[in-house]
Amino acid sequence: MRFLLLIFIYSLAFHSKAQPFEVYADGNRVEVHEQNDVPSIHGLSSYKFARITYTGKPIGIKLQSSDLDFNDTEWSISPKRYKIKGEKSGNQLSFRMDRLGYVVIRLKQNQDFTKRLVLLFEAPEVVPEKRINIVDVYDVDNSGQKNETSKIQRALDEISGTENVLYFPPGKYKTYKLEFRSNSRIHLNKNARIIADDHSLSSYISNDKTKINHFILIKDVQNLHISGLGTLDGNGTQIVGLSHPDQSSKIGGIRLLLIYRSRNVQIEGILLKDAARWNTHILNSEHISFRYCKLMNNPAESKYLGSLDGWDPDSSSDVLIENSFGWAGDDTVAIKCTGRGENQEMIPNAERITIRNNVFLTKKSGLKIGTETYCELMQKIIFEDNDIIESDRVLGINVRDGALVKEVLFKNIHAEYCHPDRKQTAINFYITKRNSDTSSLGKIQNITIEDCNFEEAFPKKWAFFRHYSQTKKKDLSVHLKNIFVGGKKIEEMDTVFFDPKKNNAELSFN
Repeated sequence: MRFLLLIFIYSLAFHSKAQPFEVYADGNRVEVHEQNDVPSIHGLSSYKFARITYTGKPIGIKLQSSDLDFNDTEWSISPKRYKIKGEKSGNQLSFRMDRLGYVVIRLKQNQDFTKRLVLLFEAPEVVPEKRINIVDVYDVDNSGQKNETSKIQRALDEISGTENVLYFPPGKYKTYKLEFRSNSRIHLNKNARIIADDHSLSSYISNDKTKINHFILIKDVQNLHISGLGTLDGNGTQIVGLSHPDQSSKIGGIRLLLIYRSRNVQIEGILLKDAARWNTHILNSEHISFRYCKLMNNPAESKYLGSLDGWDPDSSSDVLIENSFGWAGDDTVAIKCTGRGENQEMIPNAERITIRNNVFLTKKSGLKIGTETYCELMQKIIFEDNDIIESDRVLGINVRDGALVKEVLFKNIHAEYCHPDRKQTAINFYITKRNSDTSSLGKIQNITIEDCNFEEAFPKKWAFFRHYSQTKKKDLSVHLKNIFVGGKKIEEMDTVFFDPKKNNAELSFN
């Protein structure tokens, strides 16, 4: 059976009114969402997305604009690896989708995010049978009109250790900081949204030695499962950009989700939306997984919106991020050892981390290790089968604080567009010192970049660079195998792709 998805797009001026979309699937209207709730007249960036249930049968897509003219050289459908063949007729674009995944449609090849649409093709939602309905049992208001922190926290506390699932039915749940507990199962309905209340910042301010402000806290937790297609909304654009801009700049932002000193945490299907700084910080934890999640930070920095990272595994081990979507204003994934935490003398290493089969966009680095590298060892890290639709740097390893980074694999990475930010280079590896007098010099060894394809050459050339003469050539060693740029195989370090002033590493090719 052929399903039709009809998307009408009306062009309006950027920053005057958000680009309106109407989406239909088989004649039924599909709701279109904003990355944040702030009206675009305030000049704070956003984009739209729609969520479509994929049941295993091909879906026909039609996209039509009555006001926005786009020519044959302007529109694109990504990821290119999906091999979606679009057909344009006048101001209509049509194609078919026959898989789960994430599609980014551009009608203009520029940074006007109002002329883009993200389509999330998701599996049908499955609601657990044995569940405790938080609205019925705890009398929680889900209209978004009341702050329900105390009732929601009570429910989170009482579900711990039981075999029941705490279920959030459709609705908007306004709250301040929440803490999830051990031995718990939480399920958010697709139309359930837990959103940070912007009226006060005091609840989000950290009162421990980490000094990391947060909305959702998972601390000293074991055996937690969060599922469903619902949303955790940090409301960051409103909080930082409008409600408390001066105060927010002084406190250093607010994490949407902080996982600290925890283990065996599984998060599946959840949409992590609009953080007031880093989105998801995984600190000193182990056995943490994100599957089929959608992470959507504000895509553009402003005076108050900054450091809008996606996922940050920090001094953590056995972390998995797979089959997920991420659009961040800063690094989409940055594996770090920041030294944050309550015991800074024994900084845990970062080990056995896998980032696999994801679709990412970012203004900065798509797949990165660093820049904070205060631990001794960062190893056994795999980036595999990822599509980087847009980035300023596709691959990065930046060692500034010591640490031996080794046994890292970048395999089957497909990169498309360059975002015009500071570096504009597809690969950027370096060893340097954060502080020339006190910082240690680290190493980057046994790194493999294999079966990777860059659709086009970025404006600036690749860099594999040791900033200090005390290092040896073998301290930065990388093997490149079966790498293509614009269809050309890279088989040696030539001046077409490598900057001769920024390459003093031990490189090998085949």
